[in-house]
Amino acid sequence: MSRQRIVIASHISNKTTREELASFIKDLNCPELLIVSSSIENSISPEKTSLNLGEEYDGVIFDARDKFYPNALGIVSGVLRSGGMLVIFLPDKKDWLEWNSSYMLHFKNFLDNRDGVYYIDKDNKQSESFRYIPACVEIPDDVQSPYKNIEQKETVDELIHLISTESDVCVVLTSGRGRGKTSSLGLLVAKLTMSKNYNVLISAPRKSITEPFFKHLLLQCPDAQETRYGYEINKSSIDFIAPDALLRDTPEADVLLIDEAAAIPLPMLKDVLRTYRKVIFSSTTHGYEGTGRGFVLKFYNLLNEWRPAWVKMELHQPIRWARNDYLESWIEDVLFLKAKSANISSLPEQAQDCQFELEDRQLLIDDENKISSIFSLLVSAHYRTSPADFQYLLDDNNVRIYSLSYMGNILGVLAISEEGGFASSLSTDIYRGERRPKGHLLAQTLCFHAGYESAAELKYARVMRIAIHPDAQQQGIGSYFIQQVIKQERAKGIDIFGSSFSATFELLKFWKKAGISILRFGFSRDHVTTSHAVVVGMGLSEKGKIAVDILASKFERNFEVWEKGALSSLPEAIKNYLHNNIHRHHQRFSKLDILDVESFANHNRNYEACMPSINRLISEYEYLPEKLNRLEKDIVLISSQYTGDWEKIVNCMKLSGKGEAVTLLRLALRILLEDYKNRHDI
Repeated sequence: MSRQRIVIASHISNKTTREELASFIKDLNCPELLIVSSSIENSISPEKTSLNLGEEYDGVIFDARDKFYPNALGIVSGVLRSGGMLVIFLPDKKDWLEWNSSYMLHFKNFLDNRDGVYYIDKDNKQSESFRYIPACVEIPDDVQSPYKNIEQKETVDELIHLISTESDVCVVLTSGRGRGKTSSLGLLVAKLTMSKNYNVLISAPRKSITEPFFKHLLLQCPDAQETRYGYEINKSSIDFIAPDALLRDTPEADVLLIDEAAAIPLPMLKDVLRTYRKVIFSSTTHGYEGTGRGFVLKFYNLLNEWRPAWVKMELHQPIRWARNDYLESWIEDVLFLKAKSANISSLPEQAQDCQFELEDRQLLIDDENKISSIFSLLVSAHYRTSPADFQYLLDDNNVRIYSLSYMGNILGVLAISEEGGFASSLSTDIYRGERRPKGHLLAQTLCFHAGYESAAELKYARVMRIAIHPDAQQQGIGSYFIQQVIKQERAKGIDIFGSSFSATFELLKFWKKAGISILRFGFSRDHVTTSHAVVVGMGLSEKGKIAVDILASKFERNFEVWEKGALSSLPEAIKNYLHNNIHRHHQRFSKLDILDVESFANHNRNYEACMPSINRLISEYEYLPEKLNRLEKDIVLISSQYTGDWEKIVNCMKLSGKGEAVTLLRLALRILLEDYKNRHDI
């Protein structure tokens, strides 16, 4: 097979005419060309490149003249055939170096002295030297179609044998990109349905991930009949199901496939192991789909505990390109896809012996070993780390990266995003639901959802990522690390140190041990993790301490009400943890409740967030005041009876929909609250 090549073209500027651009593209001589651009005609936008998963092209033009999209580059680099050519459009070097981007300085390090990489600028227009040369891809004589190599055939044959003969099958199939993992699953299911009727379910973090699977399946089964969720082949069914629906409904399946399992949290995979007897987990060991290193480190231990007879399979041989391909190696370096944690030779006797440091990101770029160690830790600890995350960590002015090391080995990494600090008028608008600035997760969540009007005025240090090397865990190093970061952030004038994450029993215990309080739980569950988001925080300034004390007490007081409604789906382990670790509060209507009722009645605050206060106000009345008409009395009473069940409320009231019901309830609560204030001289 011919190797792929990378052409960095900085002579194609935004001023290049349509004719000049067309001439350049024609000279590339690529029969099937994919163009990724926000401005070039007949192209796809960088945000939609996932739609091209599983496709193959002779060439790709990646237009990065205005903005560089690492995730999109990772995706399209995997669709090139052997001998294909990746052409990246950049502005003139002096221009893109002025983007003030540490990530692009990192990119620059991989332009020189790399095999297969060619840089073209305005003084070196050699596009005729980079014409696509068709590659002859031959299938070995000992392999029959539809297989691409003997490794793929042997893998599919072994999977068929296990599924056909064993009652308990647990397989983990891993590979780098372009090794035929997805096509192997498609071939497997096609072969299974030829011999017997199977009910097959396939799940993945996003439905788009499974499109290549269905594509390869249909190539082998062209007579398949499309159904609502997948296809019917003979009397077999092959359906997609989202992870949350899979664990909520637990439908029957003869075989369950979990594609890109590395992007699904371990608690969910654990539930799958307990529920399904024949399951195949597949995962890309590294790549844009969600890094797989953390999956390898943690999931294998889980398998050893729950399914000790599990089988590991791995595909090594590339199918779409040659071994040791130029492009594959280059992309892995540019996008930090080869990050792998090194073993720690020695640990400190006490955490204080470690070196604590706030990293200079520009200097970090030139320290290949250090940046690799830092990012490999983040990769291993966070299942959703992507190339774009690294770009953000390196470039955003509000981000700070702290490290903890011992004898040159990185033991811990913590990334902070500074948020908030808005004007009081904007904070009020956020509180009322009238404004929603981009970003600033903690500031906006605590202001709007948790209902603290001045919250967005405060400055926050939000922990985006925290990772402790596996060899250094359970040594007190993590707690020491956090306390050192807190000291630094307090000195920088931060009001609240906090984080937001998908709630698990283990994480709640970790943050409590660090002295950080629960401030809010999200009411909806993430469709991938099936977990509720939780916000935790610690006050560092006097204003911050006051805010944290009020919000923590407010959450504790309201949890008793939310547990019966919006948070009723919390896992029992988390409910028990909360019951054992939060204080009990009175449920009488108070002045703080007035603020929540007012913000819902007069503005756009969320009903679920304000519901405990609304119900406490209603409970103050044995008989509703005559100031309310019959319709207003009905909406007050029925809304408190069917708390948050808008379908029942609408049906009982014979209203047109939730919008009308909410509007009517807001009006009734204005009248009721005004009556309460008059009665109590407030």
